[in-house]
Amino acid sequence: MTEQSYTADEVRKRDYDRWLATLFAPAPAREGIYALLAFNGEIAGIRETVSEALLGDIRLQWWRDAVTNIAANGTPPAHPVARSLAETARTYRLDPALLQALIDARSADLDPAPFTTFTDLHGYAETTGGLLNQLCQQVAAPETAAEAAARQAGTAYALTGIIRAIPFQRQQDLLQIPADMLTVQQVTADSLFREENRTAFFAITEKLAAAALGAHVAARNAEDRLPKGEVPALRLSRLTELYLKRLKRAGGDPAHPLMNPGRLRKIAALIFR
Repeated sequence: MTEQSYTADEVRKRDYDRWLATLFAPAPAREGIYALLAFNGEIAGIRETVSEALLGDIRLQWWRDAVTNIAANGTPPAHPVARSLAETARTYRLDPALLQALIDARSADLDPAPFTTFTDLHGYAETTGGLLNQLCQQVAAPETAAEAAARQAGTAYALTGIIRAIPFQRQQDLLQIPADMLTVQQVTADSLFREENRTAFFAITEKLAAAALGAHVAARNAEDRLPKGEVPALRLSRLTELYLKRLKRAGGDPAHPLMNPGRLRKIAALIFR
């Protein structure tokens, strides 16, 4: 197995939705996109693999140093994902500052406290999922006017992912819902999931879904103004739309079985707009 196919396999295991969507990107660009997605998987998965924040900070710094070395002399550390990232960064002339911004955004994952404001949460979604999708667009179709649309699409998918992750994070005693949203609903992180606060919980997921939908619509409107086929990174929007429609049918409950569509349903969503 080559290092490039290694990254594709890692993405398939860690980030199945994005792996699936990448199959619809231009064939020459796929391995570069998989390198970016595998890199994202490495930094996004740190929180789940360390026992304390300091260890997570050390791993994030390792990746910062790796990107710095790649930018300075093209020499990555002896790590298959880092080597694939170096090749992709060189081939597509990716801005190392954007790669560093992806790493820096993941520092928020190591803080157990919720975001302070909804604006903070939205910014996190934009600098993780949004920026990642922008970089994927640079690889898929360089020198186009589509990067802003791709960033909106990635932000929408990230916000939807935050909603979908709530049941899992609840089991891990984590909560990304911002403090100001809790305050508006007169609940706390400890009381949010009580039965008597279900209405408040659904009001919060509804607002998050509305934000995701807003970014999704902005991305699709921008896509309609671009030449056909110019925004491969917007294929992910079709999964965002699938999840948001199912969330609405589920009454805003991210733990509902409807929120786990099967592989064939996802493929159908990616094929048919």
